[in-house]
Amino acid sequence: MKTNPFMSVIALLFAALVGYALYSYCRSEELQWMITLFGGVSIFLSWGGTLAVSLPDQKSNVNFKVFSGLFATIITVLQIIFTFSAVSMPTYLLCSGIVLLIWLVAAYAMIK
Repeated sequence: MKTNPFMSVIALLFAALVGYALYSYCRSEELQWMITLFGGVSIFLSWGGTLAVSLPDQKSNVNFKVFSGLFATIITVLQIIFTFSAVSMPTYLLCSGIVLLIWLVAAYAMIK
């Protein structure tokens, strides 16, 4: 497994911009920082996997990129939906955490 530092920085900057947008547009004051931090980290991890990680086997690399791209899109849309809706903190953490953990487990299995 190799990581591309330039693409990692691009993923970090993308996550920072989306995190700022989540902070700016969040309707719930109690969730504002939670959505910003957890959303930024989860978006960085998923988009970083899509953009910056490459596997040595070409078939595994394509599967990993497509899978990571799909989950990156799901995580980004999920964060945007939670930003504009009024949900409780446990609901937000459970939904976002479960989606992120599913991606992490499946990505780990693909890398192994």
